[in-house]
Amino acid sequence: MRLFHRTNIAEAVEIGRRGFHDERWSFALRDGEGVEVKLTGVWLTDRPLSESEGPPGDAQLELQVDLGEETLGAFELQGVFWDVRLFVVPAEVLNAKVRSRILEVDPRTSWFHDVRHRTE
Repeated sequence: MRLFHRTNIAEAVEIGRRGFHDERWSFALRDGEGVEVKLTGVWLTDRPLSESEGPPGDAQLELQVDLGEETLGAFELQGVFWDVRLFVVPAEVLNAKVRSRILEVDPRTSWFHDVRHRTE
């Protein structure tokens, strides 16, 4: 399955070297007992999110995740977005079954897109 993860440039490079690491997330959702939903893992979506929609960051990773729909579905968090599937997958599970690449970098925050650096 193809999924996406937004982060900063340094973290994107680090993910390429060492893999993902878990982060703690808190959502404006409550479980059946009225307790706020808090999860630990890696935030993934089925389409790229803008910085205003999800976690901040100037780099968008595209992931090819080799987990079946049934396995991945166990990590899906419903009710956060109406038009996006959101998953919070433990890094240990994800790292064993993922290939990633940097899909895009915000040119306003990076020298990656500055032609002067490439030609000097």
